[in-house]
Amino acid sequence: MVNQITLIDGSRSLVFPAITSHGWYFHSLDGWYGQTGNKQRGDERPQDHGAFRRRRALRTSRAFSFKTGYRDGSPEEVEAATADLSSFGADGEILIIVEDALGRTQRVVNVDIIDDQDTTRRYTGDMIVGLTADDPRRYSVASDVPWQSTTPPSPGLGRTWPSVRPLVWPGGGSTGRITLTNTGKAASAPVLRLNGGSGTALITTVETGARIGFDRLIPVGSIVEIDTATYTAIIDGQSDVSRWLRYREWETIPAESSRSYQFDVTDPVGSPTLEGRVLSAWA
Repeated sequence: MVNQITLIDGSRSLVFPAITSHGWYFHSLDGWYGQTGNKQRGDERPQDHGAFRRRRALRTSRAFSFKTGYRDGSPEEVEAATADLSSFGADGEILIIVEDALGRTQRVVNVDIIDDQDTTRRYTGDMIVGLTADDPRRYSVASDVPWQSTTPPSPGLGRTWPSVRPLVWPGGGSTGRITLTNTGKAASAPVLRLNGGSGTALITTVETGARIGFDRLIPVGSIVEIDTATYTAIIDGQSDVSRWLRYREWETIPAESSRSYQFDVTDPVGSPTLEGRVLSAWA
């Protein structure tokens, strides 16, 4: 059962609960769940039964919609609220968050249509909102997933001798690793952040040996964000620095699995760190 739908367009948001005494609410949500079509076509065997096996599925984008209305509002109030809703997605992608009995999931979407369905001339504010997600999977909400962080590997404090039993070993040091867990039912691509400063950086997936390197100085205070879904690196949220990526051995985190990432740098200055997170994914 869906409890609430939220649309986010930049700094603006609209909330559509299932039940309300005043304001927007939603009637129905169609197409949010399930699997989209497979774009891989099967080739029939010319001299045998059936077709050649398709070893990989490529899914189409997802189109879905929800119907909404405005409860207990004056005609002027409904008109103003409808104008506000109609402006969502006018300039590009927006975010939709759906809350159900199992939690909250999100998709980045384009608005196909926001259309008037009110046959009583704006007394109920009935509207249909049609959306398309280029990536058909739904993900855990980004604000619900904390970043994991580590410094490069370093030794602990060690022990001095002679010592008195029972021995208590001092702490300190770092393994230089983070572990990211995808609790969803579909594979998901992590996002990794390199916080300056370092001469070069190397991220190695412990379980598989896959590597992503960054072969350029990262000044102290700068952040390079590596998106393993789009194969890009952006520094300080502004400039594309993907040309300095090396190895480029991209991997996703399988469903209901974890991956650990080893962080190594050259010429460290200050406190360089690796941050990472993965949004769990569902069909």
